[in-house]
Amino acid sequence: MGPINMASVSSSCGFCGAEKENLSKCSRCKSVFYCSKECQKSHWKAHKANCKLAPKVPVANEKLPIKFPQPTRRDLDSIARFVCGSLKAKYFSVINDVFEDEKALKILNEVKQLHRSGVFQDGQLSGGRTASDIDQKFTETKIRGDKITWLEGNETDAPNIVKLIEFVDTLVICCNNLPNGISEYRIEGRAKAMVACYPGNGAGYTRHVDNPDGDGRCLTVIYYLNQGWGEDSGGKLRIYRENGHVDVEPVLNRLLMFWSDGRNPHEVLPAYCTRYAITIWYFDAEERRRAKELHRHNVMEGLEAEFALRDVEAKRKERDLAEAKLKEESEKLVKDLLSEEDLEALSSLVKHHPNPFQVLTDLGIQQSVQEALLKLLKER
Repeated sequence: MGPINMASVSSSCGFCGAEKENLSKCSRCKSVFYCSKECQKSHWKAHKANCKLAPKVPVANEKLPIKFPQPTRRDLDSIARFVCGSLKAKYFSVINDVFEDEKALKILNEVKQLHRSGVFQDGQLSGGRTASDIDQKFTETKIRGDKITWLEGNETDAPNIVKLIEFVDTLVICCNNLPNGISEYRIEGRAKAMVACYPGNGAGYTRHVDNPDGDGRCLTVIYYLNQGWGEDSGGKLRIYRENGHVDVEPVLNRLLMFWSDGRNPHEVLPAYCTRYAITIWYFDAEERRRAKELHRHNVMEGLEAEFALRDVEAKRKERDLAEAKLKEESEKLVKDLLSEEDLEALSSLVKHHPNPFQVLTDLGIQQSVQEALLKLLKER
């Protein structure tokens, strides 16, 4: 582990995320900043691979080795055509160095500010109550260990994140409008942007499909925000294929786009360093319409069942009230018609008889008052 170079810089600590002037730089790799020797020591396990590979390790302002093909031109139309071609051929597309490094770092800093503000909550499972295992619903950390918050895309306190969302919206619209673009979908609308943080304690997200049930999501777009990422940092996104898998490193300023359906089962491998990403899902108009109709249908079925239960309950209460009123009237009638001598005589007749109702029937007493009369006799 190299000593800290005390050159004056302004960035954020690679371990705790503190943002301040005069952070120090690792003197060996010169790629990660720290606010103290303690933070550098705590981060060493995740950082040592980077340090060994210096100066070839890619950092925020260096170019990554070309693992994924890149568009030859960087104008919006060329990027959109490249994305559409990749989605058709491989079902996913990777764009590196989406913005200038300074802008990427501004987005990262806004995400860190959101994280420090306390608005992040445990990530939820999209399966909700339809998940197959009762013990793995909603916030089951065995499946998903990230913390998340949601943004509309118009937040005044996060202008650089808003610009990122606007850029992705524009890129997706361009892809959708190309003559040979995203022809199998008609994209209209998107979900809120999900800002996610894996806390670096080995948290991940087990293998899943974003849209297994036809909820309308057709395209997943992820922007990664991890400065100085290295192999020991973990947190790769693994896309599964029939003959293996493809690992996408969550490096700063990288955009990943893939189909949200069963063509791209994927997982987030355990992260051993804080891992940030922003995810946006785009909807196919027709599938989203069907999903909403199905949801309304299920809601209406649920309401109809609830109303039916309420109707049965109301009728039961109505019946109980009628029976109670009948018993009350019967008891009053018995008391009005029979004298004490009559009641004493009847009590002697039914006291030891195996079938008191038969005794009363033989005496010509109506069945509607027999129960009230026997109750009155028992009380004597």
